[in-house]
Amino acid sequence: MNLALSFLLAARRSEMQALAQLRATSDLVRDMSEWVHRLQRERGASNLYLASRGQRFVSQREQCVADSQTLEQTVRARHFAAEADPGATYGGMRVLSRIAQLLHALDGLPALRLQVAQRRIGVEEATRGYGELIAAMLSVVWEAADTAADPGVSRALVALFNLMRGKELAGQERAAGTAACAAACFAPATEQRLLNLVEAQGRCFQTFAEFADPALQRMWQHLLDSADTRAVEQWRSVLRDPGPARCAPQAGERWFEAATRRIDALRLIEDAATSAV
Repeated sequence: MNLALSFLLAARRSEMQALAQLRATSDLVRDMSEWVHRLQRERGASNLYLASRGQRFVSQREQCVADSQTLEQTVRARHFAAEADPGATYGGMRVLSRIAQLLHALDGLPALRLQVAQRRIGVEEATRGYGELIAAMLSVVWEAADTAADPGVSRALVALFNLMRGKELAGQERAAGTAACAAACFAPATEQRLLNLVEAQGRCFQTFAEFADPALQRMWQHLLDSADTRAVEQWRSVLRDPGPARCAPQAGERWFEAATRRIDALRLIEDAATSAV
């Protein structure tokens, strides 16, 4: 065989392998996006269950756990099968390392759920436990964005990562506000944390808008102008006000509902963003 032809064939095989790895990574990112969303729902229901001392959100939390477990089984079978060669499937040492860290973090999820079910854990600790797991998932998305060879895919992944990160910060804001309302305690540290979370969301969403394609930018602008965003802004004002409204009996649940509507709207944009990857 001509030597030049041998190199051309090798280049072609390398290109095909790179495309296959890109498809596999993109599929993983899309499934990771849905998994993160379900865990965020589970975290929110768990927070309200704990904050109510087990009196409310019992069945909702159980359903959220079941939904998360169902998707986890699907993702594990699709992407983390024992017989597969992860190096050939995903390439990239950094992506593989992040996946390994995620799988290790998942080992602690059953114990976290048991602690929540038995109310042997506080809201802040539960939030932190779920947050660390979600952070491990987001790290996989970030490494996929950072190592993607195709500029268009890389740009789409950067937009998606920042949207997912901003949505996760919105979930943390929802949890912190819910816990503070339930405890009728807004310490200066809590107020500062809520402010920091709002500012961090702004930075993530600004980056998302910069990298998103025009269709996603239009969806984002529509959300900014929506009643869901106005409701969250109004509740943020309530949570900043030292008056009695933020400690009213139903304040925590009403804040949770308003924040959830906005997060669900963010999920619709996130779902569209995964199609661009």
